[in-house]
Amino acid sequence: MYIDRWLTAPVQTKSGELIYKQGKGTPQGGVISPLLANLFLHYAMDKWLEQTHPTVKYVRYADAILHCKSKQQSDYVLKNLTRRMESCELELHLEKTKIVYCKDYRRQEPHKQVKFDFLGYSFQPRSTKSKQTGKLFTGYDCAISIDSKKRIAQKMRELDIPHLTFKSIVGVATHLEPYIRGWINYYGRFRISALSPMFQLLRQKLVWWARKRYKRYKTNLNKAYLWLERIRKQFPGLFYHWQFGFS
Repeated sequence: MYIDRWLTAPVQTKSGELIYKQGKGTPQGGVISPLLANLFLHYAMDKWLEQTHPTVKYVRYADAILHCKSKQQSDYVLKNLTRRMESCELELHLEKTKIVYCKDYRRQEPHKQVKFDFLGYSFQPRSTKSKQTGKLFTGYDCAISIDSKKRIAQKMRELDIPHLTFKSIVGVATHLEPYIRGWINYYGRFRISALSPMFQLLRQKLVWWARKRYKRYKTNLNKAYLWLERIRKQFPGLFYHWQFGFS
């Protein structure tokens, strides 16, 4: 009864409008949707893969990555998986489903797809420094994706940092800390330096906050930047990202 109610309940928009479900499937963003999707795919895909393709390792949340050892194997598995999904009345997402070649210094064959996004990260060939020799080589590594950067930038716009009404920079730092901490704790686990453009954008917004808050910086952009730099040197732990060397 409760599952039926969750699947058929209308969605209420911010304006208060009720949108009723149309078609099949679980509603996107619904409370029960992730649970039902995981239950269904556990048998429709996970257990099926383990039984029919035991050598293929996989990772799955809502999206999935299947690790194959050759182009021939990936073509074969994709063909069988497509049939399996059809038999379960599902279909693979045409735009998201692709065969990617993990190109690095060892794998040098030509392939049109060498990059994919997963869980907010982009996996692709990247220059990497060897821990043993210190020399650069081409590895296959991950860093925050372009779409994730756009979402962070959009969140900064929504926060409207230049117009925050706190009387001091301490209040701004306290207000922003949960967001900054979350971005670093998630996207900073791999190649934290890739977050630098996001914190450069945040720096600009903090300077604009200072120019609106203090009259002496209103007409002098350089002085506002110098003021923020002095704050960073005096209180290096004030903003969470300053603790990681970002300015």
